[in-house]
Amino acid sequence: MIRSSWSLSGRQSAGKTGTFSTDILTQASIFLQSTRLKLYSAVLDRFQVPSYSPMSVNQAFLLATHNGGLALNRTDLGVIDIGAKTNILIWNGRSPALLGWADPVAAVILHTSVGDIEGVLVDGGWVKKAGKLVIPGYEKVQDRFLVAAKKIQDKLRALPTPLQNGNFLTGYPYGDVLRVDALRGEGDGYGVQYVN
Repeated sequence: MIRSSWSLSGRQSAGKTGTFSTDILTQASIFLQSTRLKLYSAVLDRFQVPSYSPMSVNQAFLLATHNGGLALNRTDLGVIDIGAKTNILIWNGRSPALLGWADPVAAVILHTSVGDIEGVLVDGGWVKKAGKLVIPGYEKVQDRFLVAAKKIQDKLRALPTPLQNGNFLTGYPYGDVLRVDALRGEGDGYGVQYVN
């Protein structure tokens, strides 16, 4: 049963950024789904139907919390315990992504986004409360970030687009990839690529 708000242990233990997303919540979901795809594909390639899920939402959650802390050799991360450095996320159980789910871990791993987080406690202090960031001076940080981002983007736009042929930095050759066609008729919908 999901209450109006519920909490699970913090996700800072395995890091905050990654290749595909900027939060460990989404990373855990992407890892779960890509692992399932890879392991399902091996069965499907033998013309069989998978008889069970090869990775559970609980396993993904453990990787994002407690096991993430263990990977950093930190037993005090990703757990709620006396003496642990536990940051706590509180999800809004009434958000559309969480309504109706009996399993809160499945709801969090498969259906939520950072926008569903109602509150965040870090080192015992609120940094997000009632869905709003409460960090002193945050607007000034945002302004400085936007100035720096524009400066970097302007410099990147002035550079020629690098050619993706020959070999990559590691010495491995570039390979052609099939491009998705999202339009009927002419064109594929790929669009213009921006530095943003």
